[in-house]
Amino acid sequence: MRFRTGVLAGFALGYYFGTKAGRERYEQIEEYLAQVRTSTTVRQFVSRLSERAEAGMTRGRVSVVGASFGSPSDPTVVFEHQIDPTLN
Repeated sequence: MRFRTGVLAGFALGYYFGTKAGRERYEQIEEYLAQVRTSTTVRQFVSRLSERAEAGMTRGRVSVVGASFGSPSDPTVVFEHQIDPTLN
């Protein structure tokens, strides 16, 4: 939830200051961001970040598949706990 709030706050601040600054300032900022995006440091960071995200997704898939089909000793057990039938 914090990530979503941060993204929304960043978008709102960027929109507010962008509308106050005008087109000339927008072009300056866009030029600066283009330089940042093409820097080797940022490219390496994004590459490492995507590798870690992919590894995390793979671990998550393995965990979900392992939990979904129960244990090898008792394949009928799908979940470790029962859902309370009185809750709607």
